[in-house]
Amino acid sequence: MRIFYTILLLFSIAFSSFGQRENTYLPSKRNFRIKYVSYDSKDRKQYSEVWQLVGKSKSDGLIQYNIESEITTKKHSIFYQYFRLVSNDSIFFIGSERYMDPIKLDSYQRMVIKISSDSVAIPIKPKIGQMLPESCCEASILRGTGSVLMSMTVLLVNRKVDAVETIKTPAGSFTCFKISSEKLTFGGISKSKTKLFEWYAVNVGLVRMEERHLKGKIISYKVLESLAEDFLLP
Repeated sequence: MRIFYTILLLFSIAFSSFGQRENTYLPSKRNFRIKYVSYDSKDRKQYSEVWQLVGKSKSDGLIQYNIESEITTKKHSIFYQYFRLVSNDSIFFIGSERYMDPIKLDSYQRMVIKISSDSVAIPIKPKIGQMLPESCCEASILRGTGSVLMSMTVLLVNRKVDAVETIKTPAGSFTCFKISSEKLTFGGISKSKTKLFEWYAVNVGLVRMEERHLKGKIISYKVLESLAEDFLLP
């Protein structure tokens, strides 16, 4: 089954000047395909996600990357998401909707999903101990009449650059910046607070992500499975 979602990003970005772009948190080739695999706390595969660059443009000092994401669930159903990533010479921006559970969104596949999100800022050259801006995303599940059936909200707070670490994945070994944050999730009458840990490598991107309970027990994790660059597009 192939399901398509439209993602609406609200970037609130203001810059005074730009330098020449050299690095970013995506592969720096003409095109690329990145595969991630997500696991639960018992190392059971939950879904895979393949990002492919389908367009890139530059305007007013910003580089915009258009990404197609193909998600395959453990039951082998397939759906797609489309989103944008933005970079300048010093900061990389991810729409905070990327921190929502795509499988949970897919459970509402027969309904209209409207998503509005801030941008999550990741400095290209972060400093250990640096605090990063908070971010928010809200998804509204709409009835056929257009009224809201329910909303889901994700807040990322207390974001901090913790360390530089080497992370090994099936795709290789990478020198990464480790970023921690607190994730507050609200949906219907439920709410939760967890810890997120992310490892980013320059000119690669996300290498590993872990979500843990506040006491440290792992809930789920995502790893970079493979990376293909500069291949011929059909």
